Amino acid sequence: MNLKQIMRQELAPQLIAIRKEKGLSLQDVALQSPLSMSMLTQMEQGEPLSARHYLRLIKFYGKKLELRLTDIK
Repeated sequence: MNLKQIMRQELAPQLIAIRKEKGLSLQDVALQSPLSMSMLTQMEQGEPLSARHYLRLIKFYGKKLELRLTDIK
């Protein structure tokens, strides 16, 4: 598994959780953001889209992306 796959795998569930916490449907986000419904669905499924699309959504939610290293278990 490469870094992009790991990031998408970790990011997708968080994006879904944030959207639901805000009480938004995919359609709500599509109407209020510069992203299409199709693109949002792909992001929430962890599809391999450009990082800039993910960053737009993260910014729309008022969040920032942080990477952190942890010890191997």
